[in-house]
Amino acid sequence: MSYTNPANLAAEIKVLNGYIDQYRAGELDGAVLKSHRVPFGCYEQRKDGTYMARIRTTGGDLTPAQLRRMAELSSQYGAPAIHVTTRQEFQIHDIDLENITTVMEELLAVDLATRGGGGNTVRNIMVSPDAGISADEVFDPAPYAYALTTRLIAEPDSWKLPRKFKISFANSSADNALAQFNDLGFIARTVDGANGFRVYVAGGMGARPEVGHLLEDFIPTGDVYLVTTAIKRIYDQHGNRKNRHAARLRFLWNTLGEARFRELYEQQLTVLRGASISPLEPTTPLRRSTTPGLAPVYDDSPEFAQWKQRYAQAQRQPGLYSVLVPILLGNLSNEAAIQLADFAGAFGDDSIRANFGQNLQLRNIPEQYLANVFQILRQVDELASAPRLLANSVSCTGADTCKLGICLPKGALAATVDTLRSSDLDLDQIPDFRLHLSGCPNTCGQHIVADLGFYGNVGTKEGQMFPAYAVVAGAKIGNGEARLARAIDRIAAHDLPSFVRDVLALWLQKKSEYASFAAYIDSDGTQDIRAVADRYRRIPTFAENADYYKDWGASDKFSLVGKSAGECSAGIFDLIEIDLKNAKQLREGLTSADNNGAALYKIALHAARALLVTRDIEVQTDAAVLDSFHKHFIVAGLVDSRFEPAIAAARRQDHSALAGQQRDVLALLDAVALLYRNMNDSLRSA
Repeated sequence: MSYTNPANLAAEIKVLNGYIDQYRAGELDGAVLKSHRVPFGCYEQRKDGTYMARIRTTGGDLTPAQLRRMAELSSQYGAPAIHVTTRQEFQIHDIDLENITTVMEELLAVDLATRGGGGNTVRNIMVSPDAGISADEVFDPAPYAYALTTRLIAEPDSWKLPRKFKISFANSSADNALAQFNDLGFIARTVDGANGFRVYVAGGMGARPEVGHLLEDFIPTGDVYLVTTAIKRIYDQHGNRKNRHAARLRFLWNTLGEARFRELYEQQLTVLRGASISPLEPTTPLRRSTTPGLAPVYDDSPEFAQWKQRYAQAQRQPGLYSVLVPILLGNLSNEAAIQLADFAGAFGDDSIRANFGQNLQLRNIPEQYLANVFQILRQVDELASAPRLLANSVSCTGADTCKLGICLPKGALAATVDTLRSSDLDLDQIPDFRLHLSGCPNTCGQHIVADLGFYGNVGTKEGQMFPAYAVVAGAKIGNGEARLARAIDRIAAHDLPSFVRDVLALWLQKKSEYASFAAYIDSDGTQDIRAVADRYRRIPTFAENADYYKDWGASDKFSLVGKSAGECSAGIFDLIEIDLKNAKQLREGLTSADNNGAALYKIALHAARALLVTRDIEVQTDAAVLDSFHKHFIVAGLVDSRFEPAIAAARRQDHSALAGQQRDVLALLDAVALLYRNMNDSLRSA
């Protein structure tokens, strides 16, 4: 196993199960449950009552047995396929709420966790997919990612951050791990014979994306945890918890300014070094190795030769190969996953990785078994014999399951793949071209780092809505020259497959004139792409062609029904707003009669509980809530001692006494609300 789960994780899953039981019994607000389940990687899908579990796999590293178990659990409790994400994780969809914690417990039994798969947490740490096997890497950074994961997921503050915190490790300056587009990115380098990392900070995708800023030109490998902890503490203490739209680390960098951010960073480093923080020691997982118990297959067909050229890559280890396993839209059927896991198991535990293209990679395959791989992969996915460009193309799930989704990019990408496969374009000339689609402006499909990217939006014609995509192009990755894709134009979803075909046809004609697609965009490319878009500028009316008003893969007319706020930013700090809202609603329902004691008890409880999370206090009983509030807010002097009698009456559940203290109970609510408003954006001080 690449990382070690904390010892208390099983107990935490049981606590989550208790919240779920309360919710199903009608005793807990759904918003409260959401604040607890989302940090466990449990999201409600677009279809009410169905949930997704996102599984942490550092660097996409998992054993064949773990892949098999995921697929078995998906078959038993979820969808017909597991999903490979663009952050080297796995998702099981369509799980009933009552089965969520069962799935989590079963995953834990094979050393996998969903904790941190969502919410304002340390997310899955990414690593170059070819780490440890590339002939071009500086050194293998994966053992440092594994060790960092183990340390971070054992720390309580990793689950209570202002927003998600994403980390990536690249094995060379080519940055095939997108380190410059993460909150914290480590790029392997060597200085005077010593291994270490160049460090970038405050990058990110999502809304208002930004390329990371150089923080350290070189740190020794042992300082990875030190630097990470310093940045995490700055984020925890100064990040914005009041406005989730300004909560990512890149916004803090811009709010503070580079000079102040660096000042805080140096202060934290000084404190941590004074605390004798132990250096990060790389973790090398125990791997089961084996001699394949199968006979090599001989294949001298042209199909095999073409496949080998497209998908097999010699490793730096003599005689061994890695193989890209293309998975259309990242959806691997459970049956195929089990078949692939059983096959990969013949080559040991270190034989599977997930990459950033929603695909898998086999590794450490002896050359004489490549024909065996070819044979099995043709049974696993329809893209096994397609040009690599199509295999690497990416789409997020969009409005199929995501509540934020506008369009259906999976359908659009599938149609584009069909269009390109039936064209006469020689796509093998551009195998590494990056084609990415997102269903909305959030960059789950990573359109912002694409050569040619799209994100969903809405068009209108004579008052009728139709699905459309904004077009972006020309991103750069690696070698210190990273940049985001640039806005170019817009296209109707209906025309997207033909538009992509036409743009690629142009690029194939002109590619010999330019060093890269980004260079083409900087020259003639922007104008060329806009000229292609002009061919599709006219949108027919609904009466002329109703297909324009349906999304790819949809049978109904396009609409935004089902779109709502996403859940990815949910966390326990949401409970502040929930408690205050509930208390205010109870106050509005008070009557002039003398029987308000029960409602006043609940108001006092909500008011007392609202801000406990700002003091890192989580308690399970009403009595503990009231006791903690008394100790940490009244005795500490944050709230006036005049409220002690009301809190004492609530502690006794003396409704009659509370009815006689109604004015003080309502004043307590106002005092707590005022204290909340006066807290800084980090909610860490009054």
